[in-house]
Amino acid sequence: MDIERLLLGKIIESGELGPAAEANITAEWFADPESAKVWTLITEHKAKYQQVPSVGAVKHDYPTYRLLASDEDLPYLVDEMRRHRHLVLQEAAITDAANLVIARKPEKVTERMHGLLADIAKTSGTTTDINLAANGSDRLIHYKELSELDGRLRGIPTGFPAIDNALQGAEPGQLYTFVGPPKAGKSTSVLLMAKAANDTGYEPLFVGFEMSNKEQFERLDAFRAGISHARLRNGTLTSAEWKKLERAVKAQANLPDFHMTQDSSSVMTLSGLRAKIEKFEPDIVYVDGVYMMTDEMGQPNGSPQALTNITRGMKRLAQQLEVPIIITTQALESKMNGKKLSTYSIGYSSSFVQDSDAIIGVERTDEANIMKMKLMLARNAQGLDVFYSWNWDPTKFEELDYNPFEADDEKDIDKYGDEYGWAAA
Repeated sequence: MDIERLLLGKIIESGELGPAAEANITAEWFADPESAKVWTLITEHKAKYQQVPSVGAVKHDYPTYRLLASDEDLPYLVDEMRRHRHLVLQEAAITDAANLVIARKPEKVTERMHGLLADIAKTSGTTTDINLAANGSDRLIHYKELSELDGRLRGIPTGFPAIDNALQGAEPGQLYTFVGPPKAGKSTSVLLMAKAANDTGYEPLFVGFEMSNKEQFERLDAFRAGISHARLRNGTLTSAEWKKLERAVKAQANLPDFHMTQDSSSVMTLSGLRAKIEKFEPDIVYVDGVYMMTDEMGQPNGSPQALTNITRGMKRLAQQLEVPIIITTQALESKMNGKKLSTYSIGYSSSFVQDSDAIIGVERTDEANIMKMKLMLARNAQGLDVFYSWNWDPTKFEELDYNPFEADDEKDIDKYGDEYGWAAA
């Protein structure tokens, strides 16, 4: 079956381009160069004249091109064209992979097959349509369910009350970017977020590029036990601290699963992350150091185009697998005006702003044990600034309900509460 000519014939016969256009078919999908040219003619004609060209118009430009008639409807032919595209991509990838095996380049084989999965994902349908005139009862059921939350979050808690209040937790299908300069506390913040999710009954997957699994679980256990992180690391815990640690570690067994993945070589791709998510089926995913991931489309690691491909893919991954994904990336101190974070400070690519549903920043302050967290951008919330006290001996992280650098008394706290949404002490 020549699906390419059957599809083009049906489009011209029916005068309908919509189903094929909505499937994001492009000239690249056509293996036959002549069919690719006819597809381009159809789309350009539609754009210029608001209608599909007639058989005569096609024959005028391509007199020898043979269109085929089909009794099948257009949506069926579009689905068959997608299958055809997948087979073409698979055949090319398998041939390339076989040649790479012969050349004894196993790492390139893996890279090529990951690229295949990314190409197939791009050709899969992703749009969803609704009719507001017809789904009113469904919307009312949705709003009724929201009213029954009784103050509970819509999504998974982050563990930071002010952020949770603004965002209503991390929701499935959403991409959240956590940004800050080096050593500002990004990794600690997202680990605390994962702990909060786990403590409230959710299964997190934590993928780290900047720290080992051992470093991460040592931090997590110190958090849970409320003991000195330094003494835990150097083996000098007091007997009281040891008892707290034992209780905390044993208590973890009664919580939902908490999976950690370490990628010290920075070779994980989006397809590799998808495989981890499908393997562990977490409720929420945290990726610490997303800028260190490998772009399976072949762009140099850390380049603007690679990061754009990764953030685009990360957003699609969240939507397709219906999980919230929280990622961290670097802010460039050279772009931090007066050491202040902004969306302009995000390093290397503007795609973080374009693809994220919310961007949260962390800044150092003049006090070593106080950090500032900022909700810089969100689709459904206003920005805010809030301060946290950070202590490692013993580990304790606490949101402050006042501005420690400006609020001198309760009156000032009320004033800042109006501005930032803080509650007075």
